[in-house]
Amino acid sequence: MATTKQTDNAPQVAPTTLAEALAAAQLEITDPAKDAVNPHFRSRYADLATVLKTVRPVLARHGIAFTQTTQILDGALVLVTRLHWRDEELAGYYPINPTKADPQGYGSAMTYARRYALQAIVDVAADDDDDGNAASAAPKPAHDELAAFIGQVKACNDLEELRSRKAEAARLGAAAVAAWRARGEFLKAANEAP
Repeated sequence: MATTKQTDNAPQVAPTTLAEALAAAQLEITDPAKDAVNPHFRSRYADLATVLKTVRPVLARHGIAFTQTTQILDGALVLVTRLHWRDEELAGYYPINPTKADPQGYGSAMTYARRYALQAIVDVAADDDDDGNAASAAPKPAHDELAAFIGQVKACNDLEELRSRKAEAARLGAAAVAAWRARGEFLKAANEAP
């Protein structure tokens, strides 16, 4: 790092890398205010707008821009959060798994993913800490639904029947898509065998 000026016996340093610029920004970024309540878990959190209002101006002051876009990876929709500084970039990937495959479901899952991915990449805490209790709780119905779907896919003996489950696989996420594709490859190979 190159020293640019000295004040109060503390050198002011101009960043030379994205990591240095981000480190300087992180010294200024405060954790967003927990201004929303999740009634299901009775916990407080910062909504997406609050997270954006908290981190955007500080990142901008340090010359760091961020983008959040989507792309399809291995048949699954993912959010890609990128920090940009000069010619450097840092990217994080977050799966979009709506509980319901309709516009509202995707919108809700996208907002959730944007909030968590941005918090993670700039290292702020905007949710109540439950000491891992929610993550270690009994499997949620979505996991049961995924397991049931995979069992149904494995039982498919017909490509047309399997194709009719493509949208459901996409709704359930990467694991379901992988199982769906694997069964499709198996059935194609079985149909081509002499």
